[in-house]
Amino acid sequence: MRPLPRQKPSAFRERKERLRRAADAAQTLRSACPNATLVTVQLQFLPAATPPHAAQSFSLYPGARAFFEYACPYGDCDGIYELGAAASQALSPEHPDVSGTLECSGLRSRNGLQRQPCGLRVDYTITVRREPERAAG
Repeated sequence: MRPLPRQKPSAFRERKERLRRAADAAQTLRSACPNATLVTVQLQFLPAATPPHAAQSFSLYPGARAFFEYACPYGDCDGIYELGAAASQALSPEHPDVSGTLECSGLRSRNGLQRQPCGLRVDYTITVRREPERAAG
């Protein structure tokens, strides 16, 4: 029997593997922000298509990896929403809530055209809940 030819990995598989490796290498939330008890990330995709994508929500507890990159919800897109800078800002004591809008810079195939810019926009909110400050005594 002849072995099957190796298939070129799809953009989806490559993106998934890259995100897995990066998440495995990230420090825990406990290390990144010792007084954080919960970080909530909410993603609301703006209606660029009909029907629009469902909102996504992620909760991170102290033992979770402090990893803030999320794949574009289109299965044929290789884009990633990078929220690391926004998360760093939210984890600082001055800004417990951070929000903004990002546009996917990935490429996808649609309408019979290959490798077209995705452009799916997402509104994000990152909220950090912290342990109460203990009074010095």
